[in-house]
Amino acid sequence: MFEKKMGFNQAALIDDALTKRGVHLWLERVLGAYGEDGGVDIGIISGQLNLNDITREYIYDGDFTPKETGYVPGSRALLEATVESVIKAGMTDVQKVLAIMRRCRDNRDCGLKGGTWTGGSEEELLKRGAIMCNEISRVFVCLCQVAGIRARIMCSHISGHMMAEAEVEGQWWWVDPMQGCYCFKDNGKPASTWDLLKDPGLFERQAKSQLADVRPTGPFDEQCSQANEANVAFRMAKNRDCYFNRREAVAIGNYFACDKQKYTFPWFSQAADPARLFRARREEMENRKKMGWPDYYFNPYLFDETVKTQD
Repeated sequence: MFEKKMGFNQAALIDDALTKRGVHLWLERVLGAYGEDGGVDIGIISGQLNLNDITREYIYDGDFTPKETGYVPGSRALLEATVESVIKAGMTDVQKVLAIMRRCRDNRDCGLKGGTWTGGSEEELLKRGAIMCNEISRVFVCLCQVAGIRARIMCSHISGHMMAEAEVEGQWWWVDPMQGCYCFKDNGKPASTWDLLKDPGLFERQAKSQLADVRPTGPFDEQCSQANEANVAFRMAKNRDCYFNRREAVAIGNYFACDKQKYTFPWFSQAADPARLFRARREEMENRKKMGWPDYYFNPYLFDETVKTQD
């Protein structure tokens, strides 16, 4: 239906000039980092579609994401073993997704330590303790599919972050497996990306107990309870103000554990084109300022909020 407006052409569905420019700059940054033939991290873009009023019905109620994951048991032994290590008998799909999310969130505690490389297959990402958003999001998606749960990629291009959605209770549920974030609607049902785009204030109406799952990757490095609370507050505000900003370019994409043979999984120790990457990053920052991104996005020490919950 939207085949010619997906992937590298997804900006065609965006009217806002600065948002459209932001998508082009995001593509420049990704290509600067991984190169034109950058393997899975470039190939995965082809399955992305901008989420807006025009595409919402197709993405959520149509055939955008196949009903069956297509995963063949026995084909990816390490992924299956990882799922088996966290899934217990009698778990609901919500509990299974949370268990997989926590395993992904805590992947930083596993595998190899140190090194400056990125990239690799999902098995390799598990082995080396990868936690970068694009990498751990595809690990999450694949683990969910191995567990029999539909899952797909979700991106906020302007802010620069990859996340995911998983299907539970017949509806899609937004999950950030890197940061340990997820949301429920006011009626207690799982909140999708679309729900959060329409009402980002939901991030201020979550249960306090839920925030125990949030494990941010900074920016406040001090090892004390006050710094940890600041990190959680910063993460939830960034979700509210940036990743689900009304001018953000949000895309949903399909990626399947059964399609490993379709991709290459190179490792990188440096950017494919450092000059291209540098220019894109600089211009992205300038564009975000024009779009009205909050000051704390550019300097986290300007952030002074406390955690907001429904409790």
